[in-house]
Amino acid sequence: MGKKLPKYLKEDDVRKLLNAPEREKIRDRLILRILYRCGLRVSELTSLKIQDINFEEGMVTIRGGKGDKDRIVPIDDDTLDLVQLYKGDAEEGVLILSQRDKPLSTRQVERIVKKYAKKANIKKNVYPHMLRHSFAVHSLKSGMNLRSVQKMLGHSSLTTTQIYLDLTGEDLKKDYKDHPLPA
Repeated sequence: MGKKLPKYLKEDDVRKLLNAPEREKIRDRLILRILYRCGLRVSELTSLKIQDINFEEGMVTIRGGKGDKDRIVPIDDDTLDLVQLYKGDAEEGVLILSQRDKPLSTRQVERIVKKYAKKANIKKNVYPHMLRHSFAVHSLKSGMNLRSVQKMLGHSSLTTTQIYLDLTGEDLKKDYKDHPLPA
């Protein structure tokens, strides 16, 4: 009996989810983008500090991840633009706050993700960690090196990251049909 494979969203569903918040809901758009585009755990997102984002290099330092390990992950320009819009002039402190200027709880992030999954009409039970799984699967499917994905996710063992290779195989049959070999 092996472990259950992680659940993930297809690329189209991720697009719908990332586009679900209204344009003015910058904080919510930022939460969804960072979870997916950086492959973060919810606890890493809720403790992320503004000063851990290097805007010039396009890198984010994740402090005290699982196993109390730090790691550095890239962040794309569109997400950096959202960070700039959201944080305003702030130069330090927790990046994402609740309406009461307190760090968000894991539960609040979960509610936000579920709210926008419903709005995007995604039929699966979507939870924040599913975005991390989706990041891993989509990265590998797009050709990213397994070691790079391992480093970005903060896995100490390559075996843990290899689980996502099994998920990319789900699409083999469809890909085979879509790209038949010449006769």
